[in-house]
Amino acid sequence: MLRFYFSLAGQQNVDDPFGLAFENELQAFRAAERFARELAIAQPALRGTTSVVVTRKDRDETYLIGV
Repeated sequence: MLRFYFSLAGQQNVDDPFGLAFENELQAFRAAERFARELAIAQPALRGTTSVVVTRKDRDETYLIGV
């Protein structure tokens, strides 16, 4: 299992100190997409101003998904 960290960057910044385990990058990326969709519905003011940041620290990789 690989550990991925989900944070928010932009109008609202939140860091994930613990992370979540996924078997691969695709599963983590899909979870981040769902999180961004749900966040856009729950907090419409964040649309276009905040991104979900997915980080894999062991490879120093970061993915951004717009809310």
